Amino acid sequence: MDTPESEAYYQSLREWKKTAINYGRPVSFGWFSNWSPTGPIRKGYLSAVPDSMDIISMWSGAPAKADLTEAQQRDKDIARKKKGIKLLEVSLLSHLGKGRTPAEVYEKVNRQAEAEGWSDDKRAYEQKLARWDYWGFTSHELGADDHYAALAKFAKALCESLDENEWDGFDIDWEPGNGFNDMDGTLDDGPTIEFLIKEMGKYIGPKSDPDNKGHKLLCIDGHINSFKPEIGEYVDYWISQSYGYVPSVLRTPDERPEKLIITDNFESSATGGGVLLRQAAVAPKGGVGAYRFDNDYNNFPDYKWMRQAIQINLQSYQEWKEKQDK
Repeated sequence: MDTPESEAYYQSLREWKKTAINYGRPVSFGWFSNWSPTGPIRKGYLSAVPDSMDIISMWSGAPAKADLTEAQQRDKDIARKKKGIKLLEVSLLSHLGKGRTPAEVYEKVNRQAEAEGWSDDKRAYEQKLARWDYWGFTSHELGADDHYAALAKFAKALCESLDENEWDGFDIDWEPGNGFNDMDGTLDDGPTIEFLIKEMGKYIGPKSDPDNKGHKLLCIDGHINSFKPEIGEYVDYWISQSYGYVPSVLRTPDERPEKLIITDNFESSATGGGVLLRQAAVAPKGGVGAYRFDNDYNNFPDYKWMRQAIQINLQSYQEWKEKQDK
């Protein structure tokens, strides 16, 4: 609806969304996996999710603005501008240049591979070197100065495109060993990923906003406990993949439970709700959510479990807060 009455409602909704700033309340979160806002079945619409959703990580992709269809742009605007939902780009950041290396970087390699009949392994190796060269990592010596300079360039590219393409932050899905198999040594479970996060922190996240005037979010999910405590000052939210269980202890690398979002897996448990409602009842924490939460649309009423979880999440926090105030 687009009437004076509905606009007054949405204005109030957007103002309420702001109460989550500085962890004033826990948030609702989810990875959205089916963005296709066409036709009468509204599962693929961002505009059809519960109004009280705070943050959505775009698991089905966060396209460049120029690549959006008219329907996608309209749907995105309703979610962001009307409902005040923050939409994040998400990536399994496994190597230098992932998601930001232009296709033409590989075209010369592919032409030569076809002409000379290269094996798949040789083609992949030469593509890797071409990617490294594009980002300025020309020494090909892991840990060298130009390796870190290339990571700094990559971090800037990751963040600057968020403004250009109107996304509200970045969700680093860090799952080396089981979440991705395309690591090339340029990012590892140690100094390189931490360096990248610190560089991204110059542009997004809490470190980019010392005066607290507002910033794009920097979130990390996956193997969050592999990070050092000092990385926490760069991170808005740590997102735990607590699939199928309720954590007995709320832990983040920086010991800030108000920054911890715990999530269930709605790829497998959307029908019965899994443990989402039990997770929602845990307090205090940063929030609650689900992987592929759009599958909850198929329940009756639509988003049955997410709607209940949002209410329980806020109620449990309020009850906890009242006890602290006594």
